[in-house]
Amino acid sequence: MSTLAAAEDANCRTTPGATRPFYPGDSAGETYDSTFHNSVAVPPGLYSGGFVPQGLAYWNNWDGTSEDVLLISAYHSSGDGASAIWGIALSGPRRGESLGHMLIPKTHAGGVVVTGGHVYVSGEGSVKYWSTATVRAELAGANTNKVIQPKGTQDIAGKGSFLGLGGGEGTTLWTGDFSDTSHQSMWQYSTSSTGALTYTGKKRWVPTKTQGMAVVGDKYIFATSLGRNKRSNVWVRPTSYETDITDGTAFCMRAPSMMEGLAYGNSDGNEHVWALFESGAEPYGSDPTTLNKITNIHWAGGSELAGLYGQGD
Repeated sequence: MSTLAAAEDANCRTTPGATRPFYPGDSAGETYDSTFHNSVAVPPGLYSGGFVPQGLAYWNNWDGTSEDVLLISAYHSSGDGASAIWGIALSGPRRGESLGHMLIPKTHAGGVVVTGGHVYVSGEGSVKYWSTATVRAELAGANTNKVIQPKGTQDIAGKGSFLGLGGGEGTTLWTGDFSDTSHQSMWQYSTSSTGALTYTGKKRWVPTKTQGMAVVGDKYIFATSLGRNKRSNVWVRPTSYETDITDGTAFCMRAPSMMEGLAYGNSDGNEHVWALFESGAEPYGSDPTTLNKITNIHWAGGSELAGLYGQGD
């Protein structure tokens, strides 16, 4: 009998790995440990600057030199400071190096995507966006403490708890809601040359406690989590399904604690899904109850991860 999805669902694959995992703390699960791997580290300046990472985006050939980067959206743990977009070199001779940050107006910064010549950051029921030229110039510059105002701000359906690229033809994105008690929805928007968004009419279910999502071919990938002392889950589900998500309509595996944003892209000819964690930030990193204090981004092969759908949980 199918049961509703939860942040840490008993029906997800939970068998721990036989050896120490590649990340701090105990193994979240054998399937996760064999599917995901270490990627580049979150910039240490993000942590020391008091930021908490939330959203993750892939930016192919960001500066015309064939260098790919990952962007991280983060809020300031003080509750009062500006939020930020951080960059990390993902390919080329600078791989793993921090590009520093671009400060943006205060927001929870739950999601970030790069599409259609713009960088979008969501939170508090709206999406703020900047031209890629602006973000590129700021990350390649001196990383000043000046807050860069957005080119535009647009209200959206729901809270904008996370963002993900739309997948398929055209430049679209998904934005959706987080709830720790019930399933919520995500909505698809098309982008324009000016950055403005238009609702496409597509609305889909998302699992309880969704923190991030990505589209890989004809599969949705969801990251769900809540709490430093609970494991996360990774869900794989066909994009064709419009009904409520259950264990009967998705594959689920246990994952390390405090998983946040997901990003999908093709870097150096390899299709990857990258996963971000907030557990390396304060106060989680210094708390002994945090199960997995992760300071690296993780990656999985896109086809391998999407191909888990149909296997038993």
